[in-house]
Amino acid sequence: MDYKMLFLDLDNTLLSSDMSISEENLRAIREASENGVKITICTGRGIFSVRHIAAQFGIDWDNCYIICLNGGAVYKGYPPELMEEKLFESKTALPIYEAAKKYGVDIQLYHNDRLIIEKITERIQNYIDKLNAEYIIIPDVFTYDGQISKILLNGPNDRLVKIQKELDGRIGGLNCFFSSENYLEFTAEEATKGKAMKALADRLGIDIAQTIAMGDSFNDMSMIETAGLGVAVRNAVQPLKDASDYITKNTNDQNAVAEVIDRYIFGRGKPAEAVYKFRIPVRIFIIILIIEQLLAFAFNFNQLKIVRYIYEYGAEGYSFGLLALPIPIVLCFVVDYFNQRTKREDEEEFWESKYGKRP
Repeated sequence: MDYKMLFLDLDNTLLSSDMSISEENLRAIREASENGVKITICTGRGIFSVRHIAAQFGIDWDNCYIICLNGGAVYKGYPPELMEEKLFESKTALPIYEAAKKYGVDIQLYHNDRLIIEKITERIQNYIDKLNAEYIIIPDVFTYDGQISKILLNGPNDRLVKIQKELDGRIGGLNCFFSSENYLEFTAEEATKGKAMKALADRLGIDIAQTIAMGDSFNDMSMIETAGLGVAVRNAVQPLKDASDYITKNTNDQNAVAEVIDRYIFGRGKPAEAVYKFRIPVRIFIIILIIEQLLAFAFNFNQLKIVRYIYEYGAEGYSFGLLALPIPIVLCFVVDYFNQRTKREDEEEFWESKYGKRP
């Protein structure tokens, strides 16, 4: 497949645990861009905390894009120019505010490239420091009368899970999802990563089958399922891995983005598919031989017994039957052939090299 567009989540996907971008990932991104692949950041962050990341790419941004707020805002180029924004009225979020107050979690609103908060708590300060976020403080979210692009509830996971269950069915017209275990987010119904990437690809005349999307968390599910090739990084949550077309061998700390670019855009390091690797499948042979011998003794097929009793000319004894060997030898190679053909690429080699024998 000739892939023309690459959508990259940031946290725990492109970014390493220390919030940096590895030189290997930058090398791969630049090479892909130079070869005509459109690079698109696709993140839940606001643009205020994406600019400094995009600035590191060092690519031609004339035809590259940034999707922020889980699809709530789409920007072209760098410096980013707003193309589209999906907003909703703050008053429609009153049940969210009530639940957040009830369970004592922090409320963060997003609009006009700023964070809107009531006060700076320790959790919010950590968030501001981590993302270099610009913010304004308002007296009370209940009295805030304006449009917003995203709500983020910041708090302990057990409380956020209770809030999500409590709000189920009470917030029509909004999406609700976890972007990490401590962040529960709400966006306009049409604002998802998957819908934003599909609309952008259509706008550029790119078949969605020619796109790759990479992510790690629940808010990446829509783009993983929408893309022509949906990729979960090795450190992704299990539901995302289950939905993906490919799981990287490497984590976000081990150049997972470069792995995918090299493998699927440039075809490097990818083994030839559907090529049988000749080997002596000893374990399969032994299993089939045992089954054959059990059947031979059960039904008294003397010719198929590898060790058989004989009585001739008044003498008795035992002999070794070579006829017992050809059947398991042929069958073991047949089984091994189909086993290799039905494996997903080099899955077995990967599991053995990374974790030893697969359980």
